[in-house]
Parts: sequence; C-alpha cells; structure tokens
Amino acid sequence: MSRRIFFNPITGLFFRLTARRPKRKAPVNAEIERLRAQAKEELPPRLAQLAAIHGFKYNKVFIKNNLSNWGSCSSLKNINLNLRLVTLPQELQDYVMLHELCHLKYLNHGPQFHALLESVCPGHREKAKALRGIRLC
Repeated sequence: MSRRIFFNPITGLFFRLTARRPKRKAPVNAEIERLRAQAKEELPPRLAQLAAIHGFKYNKVFIKNNLSNWGSCSSLKNINLNLRLVTLPQELQDYVMLHELCHLKYLNHGPQFHALLESVCPGHREKAKALRGIRLC
C-alpha cells in the first residue's frame, strides 16, 4: 500500500491518498486443476469423517485456490479449504480441518477455542508451527 500526502492550495489543507495494490490472483493451470480434482475427491469425505467423530455440524464445504490461507470458516458454518491441502501430510490436513471445525463453535482464536482444538487435536501448536513453514504458492 502506498501513501502520498498532498497539499491543496485552495483550502490550505493537507490530504492523504492511499493506493491499494491489486489483489493477487492465484494462477490457474493444468496442475491447479489436477489438485482441485484431487482435493474435491479427498477433502470433503475426510472433513465429514472428522466432524462426525468429534460432533461438529457444518453447512457446506468449498475447495478454494487461495494464496493466503489453508482454510477458513464463515458465520454461516461453511468451511473453505485450500486445494493445496492435498500436498500436505495427512496429519497437517487433519489439523487444518479440525481447526476450521473448532471455529464452528468459537469464531475467534481465544483460550476456549485453543482448549477445544487441543482436545480434538493434541499438539496442535506444533502442527501450526510446521504449517507456517510451508509456502502456499
């Protein structure tokens, strides 16, 4: 984001203009489409399995080509999963899905959220640390 300060000689006031960078678009190619197909086949059944095991109920699941996150949860109880999850070890895939399922109960990262996540995914902090070391693009 770039900011520039200008002076208006008529009013005698300074004002600031902020230019936002355009959003990055994830590239779409044959490899992305292959990952998307694999993710649509593998991730929704595993999410349903984890939800059933731990007693979570969600609305819909979407597979996205995000550049900034592995998953997200909406207030409508929809779960978004990054198609690149299929490139991760199963343990990290499960961590991301359990993290998003816990957001169905707590839409924040407060102490109650982390206590719930620890109960369904022991050692979740180490898994989160491992995930931070992996680039999305």
